[in-house]
Amino acid sequence: MESNVTSIGHYSAAEVARLAGVSAARIGQWARRGIIRASASRNPNVYSYADAGEAIVVHYLVEQGKPPREIRMAVELLRQRHGNWPLSAAPLAHDGALLLAWDHEHDRWISVDKRDHEVIEETLINITEIAEALGRGGWAAYKKPRDYVEVDPERHSGTPVIRGRRLPTSLVAGIAASGEEGRETLREDYGLSDAEIDDAVGYEADVAELAAA
Repeated sequence: MESNVTSIGHYSAAEVARLAGVSAARIGQWARRGIIRASASRNPNVYSYADAGEAIVVHYLVEQGKPPREIRMAVELLRQRHGNWPLSAAPLAHDGALLLAWDHEHDRWISVDKRDHEVIEETLINITEIAEALGRGGWAAYKKPRDYVEVDPERHSGTPVIRGRRLPTSLVAGIAASGEEGRETLREDYGLSDAEIDDAVGYEADVAELAAA
């Protein structure tokens, strides 16, 4: 995970919060507790693309009922082996209660929380897939995937855009809000399809709903 692609990007807490589906205050809390890192800068806190991916996985684990204290302990253990972004880099899974890591030496899943805990593979959820939701728009995209939304740290500063374009979804949704005239502008002047417009509008609505929750 510590590659040129994933370690770049400069996000504020508010921008990471939009991608992770939580409040900016929550992002700050997780950073202070050492659950995630502000790896681009610490004064003030500036987050990388990979940090945003970690925040999405933390949101998932919290939603599953895992206390932040336990997540922090697991992250500290995993960082020793997998580097700065263990929730994205380590081969991890979740079985509804425990966080699991793949043990290459013994070719099995082991619990990060409780050693030698028996794991039923059929119950596992692949956490890697959750981290990868960042590239499709973050937490909102994990909950409701959209084909024409992407987040690329090398495209428009890593803000959500129409896939393959440097056109922010927030701009598209803003223009579309004026009704059919706005949609016509997006079709004629920006060359967008109705499907691309619908995805941008829907995505921004999903993000706003999460922010209001």
